[in-house]
Amino acid sequence: MLSTIRQSTGSWLIKCILGIIVIVFVFWGVGSFRSQRLDVVTTVNGEDILMESYRLAHANMLDNYRRMFGGQIPEGFLDQVDFKQQVLNGLINETLIRQAANEAGIIVSDIEIQNIILSMPAFQHNKVFDQGLYERTLGGVRLTPAVFEAQVRQQVLTDRLKALLSSGLAVTEAEARNHYMFENEEINLAYVSIDTSECETEVNATEQDLTLWHESHSENYMTEPQIKLRYLVLEESDIDDANVTDSEIEAYYKDHENEYEVKERRRARHILLKIPEGADEDIIGEIREKAQKIRGQIEKGEDFARLAKENSEDIGSADKGGELGFFSKGMMVKPFEEAVFSMKEGEISRPVLTRFGWHIIELEEIEPDRVKPLTEVKKSIATRLKDQRIKSMIWDRANEAYDEIIELGSLSDFAEQHDEIELKTTEFFSQKEPTSVIGRDPELLRILFALNSGELSSLLRIHQGILIAEVLEKKAPYLPSLEEVREQVEEDYVREKAKELCRLKAGELLEAAKKRELETTAREEGREIQQTGLFKRTDKTAKGDLPPAVVQVGLLLYEGKVCPDEIVESGNTFYILTFKEKKEADIAGFAAQKDAITKRILEQKQQTLFEDWLKHQWDQASIKQVAKI
Repeated sequence: MLSTIRQSTGSWLIKCILGIIVIVFVFWGVGSFRSQRLDVVTTVNGEDILMESYRLAHANMLDNYRRMFGGQIPEGFLDQVDFKQQVLNGLINETLIRQAANEAGIIVSDIEIQNIILSMPAFQHNKVFDQGLYERTLGGVRLTPAVFEAQVRQQVLTDRLKALLSSGLAVTEAEARNHYMFENEEINLAYVSIDTSECETEVNATEQDLTLWHESHSENYMTEPQIKLRYLVLEESDIDDANVTDSEIEAYYKDHENEYEVKERRRARHILLKIPEGADEDIIGEIREKAQKIRGQIEKGEDFARLAKENSEDIGSADKGGELGFFSKGMMVKPFEEAVFSMKEGEISRPVLTRFGWHIIELEEIEPDRVKPLTEVKKSIATRLKDQRIKSMIWDRANEAYDEIIELGSLSDFAEQHDEIELKTTEFFSQKEPTSVIGRDPELLRILFALNSGELSSLLRIHQGILIAEVLEKKAPYLPSLEEVREQVEEDYVREKAKELCRLKAGELLEAAKKRELETTAREEGREIQQTGLFKRTDKTAKGDLPPAVVQVGLLLYEGKVCPDEIVESGNTFYILTFKEKKEADIAGFAAQKDAITKRILEQKQQTLFEDWLKHQWDQASIKQVAKI
């Protein structure tokens, strides 16, 4: 009656494949991808985009969104992002890029794609490409080798075209310096905040006011549609015969051995001598000399741990003799990591400079790459395989039960045939306040509320197992009387009128502040004035004092414009801002950040250039939509 439900593959696989932008190769006589369905959706400069290509892209992007939202796409999200057009636009982009790459003479050979695939860890066993693992991996995420090949070729073409377009781009030292100075400039704002709650006592809600409010805002008080269900749950916990054999565990381990690789780790201790913010080169040099002297003491035989306790300014490790424990690549700042992973056990480094200061490092132990043995992971594999088997078995049982329910005609008739079956009934519930057995899964609720009275659901997954539900009764939305919702109506009315009053007060205070200092005006009204203190432009919350929308307005102020044109509203609070002072960035810190800033600006330029180029391609192209999507 219902087809077998495919279960999703493990997240390790999804991350691995998506992390490499789904690029792949077919090199054992499979041939390149070509749709068998020749229905044309759109033509781009005379080249057809086929319906089968659209359906495949649609399915892939839908899977991506499901993973992004943890399995369930929020209700209405696909409409908000115009999902169908988004898929089609992606295919048009790919076609335009491919056409431009061909015109530019960019060629991607089969051997290049083969080398990419051979180097992908997702398809390797003991660091050697495994054809069987390759085919199983693709099957697990519903991708064919041919589609994989097309995707890798497209990505390589895109990367090369981007590189060609941006080959003349550069970032001057002046650009990087100006960017640094702008980002690290600091500003201090004074502000007064007025919260809606302070005006609520000034609002007098009469019976006439509430009646008119209830009538004019009736859509806010309409009840939600409600349903009442009779249901059966086939629980996973009832399955007790999902046994897993040793051979199955061993086979899984062999296929997923790279999942149990443990990257090299190193254990080290360090002595940190911090560099004060804004320190010039002389001070940085003096601190380095101090670090060299300490290193000299260690080389003469003095105890590293004792010297760390006496000298290190890393409060997290100094008391432990500088001990940092084990760590792998990617866990420490780059210069520190590069130093540690180039050292030998027992070696003491020369002073290493990071953004934290000068470090003296002792490498204590190296734990090399290894693969966890089967004995170590056998239990977890058994648990995983058993869970997969339980999920498969519960679907089989649910399908059998569902077929019988359809044949008998109802859930009640099914329960009469099976004494061990217990049907349950919910009270009326809405999508906003669902019953506990359903939970807050928006897709599940959408399906149930689309059913008519007396209609049976399909098989639905819930956290306990599989749900089969029948709608006993539905309640349509209605507008409650004022008496039924009086408390909510009065609360809404008072809040809105209080907000209007506070907005007016904030506006008057701002106008007064434009004519004289905010401090004077606020003091006369008995209001507290606060200051953010100096904060950098990269700090979007002014050290947590202000909402981002307020900070964004504040950053536009300067000595010639100390007040914004309008009050700033965030939630139920109004802010009146004034500019207090600005502190220029200290150029001494530029050298340490120059390379990172230059790289960031170049990447921004490359992305902007590519987006502008792609927009130009759209403007110049002949794009004709042939079929409705």
